[in-house]
Amino acid sequence: PRGVYDEAKRYAEALTMAYHRQQGVDTAIVRIFNSVLADEQVLYDDGRELRRVKVSQLAATLATNAVAAGYVGSSRPTTGGVIDAGFSPAMEYPLTGYTVPAFDGDGRVGPAHASALIAHPTDDRCYELRLRYGRSIRVTGHHSVFVEGPDGAPEPKPVEDIEPGEHVAIHGRLDVPERDRKLVSLIEVWRWNEGDPWDLCVEAPALGERAWEQRFDLHGMLMAERRNIGPNARNGAWTKLIRMRRSDRLPLPIFWRVADELPENAKVRMRSAGRSVPMPARISMTDDLLWLIGLWVAEGSWYEREGDAFLTLSCDDATLDRAEAIIREQLGLHVVRAAGSSQRAASLFIHSRLLLGLWAFLGFEGNRKRIPGWILGLPLSRLKWFIEGYREGDGVHSGDELDGIRHEFATVSEELKDDLVVAFARFGLVPSLGRHQINREGRTFPFWRIRLCNVSPWRPLEWDRGVRQRLDVRRSGDLVWAKVKEKVEIEATELVYDFSVPGLENFWAGTGVAAKNTFGPRMRPHDGRAIPTFLRQAL
Repeated sequence: PRGVYDEAKRYAEALTMAYHRQQGVDTAIVRIFNSVLADEQVLYDDGRELRRVKVSQLAATLATNAVAAGYVGSSRPTTGGVIDAGFSPAMEYPLTGYTVPAFDGDGRVGPAHASALIAHPTDDRCYELRLRYGRSIRVTGHHSVFVEGPDGAPEPKPVEDIEPGEHVAIHGRLDVPERDRKLVSLIEVWRWNEGDPWDLCVEAPALGERAWEQRFDLHGMLMAERRNIGPNARNGAWTKLIRMRRSDRLPLPIFWRVADELPENAKVRMRSAGRSVPMPARISMTDDLLWLIGLWVAEGSWYEREGDAFLTLSCDDATLDRAEAIIREQLGLHVVRAAGSSQRAASLFIHSRLLLGLWAFLGFEGNRKRIPGWILGLPLSRLKWFIEGYREGDGVHSGDELDGIRHEFATVSEELKDDLVVAFARFGLVPSLGRHQINREGRTFPFWRIRLCNVSPWRPLEWDRGVRQRLDVRRSGDLVWAKVKEKVEIEATELVYDFSVPGLENFWAGTGVAAKNTFGPRMRPHDGRAIPTFLRQAL
């Protein structure tokens, strides 16, 4: 049944080489290898920030730009009724401005241009490779990862041919495009959260007088917007304008009518029938605030219910003192403290819906414990502050209790576990991952433990100036050779995916495993691969 497909490939390759040999045309042949499964994760930079997602999620975001890359036979029915029964599409998603971590001939990792994401169905057997350090990758059997060659250089080898005990390349260091974030506008945050612009007020000295100078136009605006209803609507609009004049506090649409830009010292607050607390209109993303965010990821929680919304932090008093000072000075918010007891640690509470809106904008909506891509892509001199905050929050698992030779963290969030792998790789550090569980009162609670051993200097705030880690494995440039512990056959997903990375032909997949990609090497003149490939498939 696959004869037509295989013969078409053989004919296309032969025709391409004929044009190359007879007419001198500059040609290249791309060979599409089977690749990672749809539920496997990849790491890439889309020109805005670093992202780590399931490859199928990336394809979904690119779906409007997909083009058919041809049709291949499939034993699986397709959905949607677009393609005839018995066939599924191979889709190509062209990429512009995307980079992926890839290594060169010396094993040095850097961002490389990815020209396309390619998806296609497979009838191939699929496997999960489980490696040392808790790394893994889920791929089709004919997809290649990199094994340690006789001279120590990476060599691609199909997963189907790999046996436990061999060594596979994982990323020991990660170089990505760096972007810093210095300021966040709470007006942008409000817009991102789709808040009603009339429910956010801007306040600054002299704003009320500026509004009063345009009071007749603004009165007409309030009436047109029907901000008051009933027989006294006109008087109600005047009352609002008088209140604006006295308070120097303007609803956002009124503010943009009388001002072109935010005053330097402007604050914003939610419109409320009761008391509301303002926050700076511009939030400076200082090192201290990055430290606070890291601390919250380790030891914080998010609560939102009708009539109340707040963030909490729970740890030792000295750390809470520092956190409270940052919240008061940089966010302008009041903090409520609760003393510790024998049952629980001391806590602080920050009641503010605006703060929760900021947290959601920064990537932590709904108590989501993770390291967002904008943090993972910060310069190392800034990323270290988040890591230090997280370490201090999770400090009961590291430090003097472990003889100062390793850090050890625990989390129930698989997303955070994988983000920490990326964050440590930015500094050239390789953590080991382990899944564990504890039993309490007849219930099982699974969690991840992340260990970072033999690191010098020990404190993260010194890592951006250079950090060393002693591993009892070999390295090739920025790659580390991790032993294969297990190869398990798994069920295929409907589609499998692959990046096309011209020139370097590899990318980050799974938990940091170096994967071979779709972009085959340029065929050498007279290398004779086209017909033998067809014959091997036919046989």
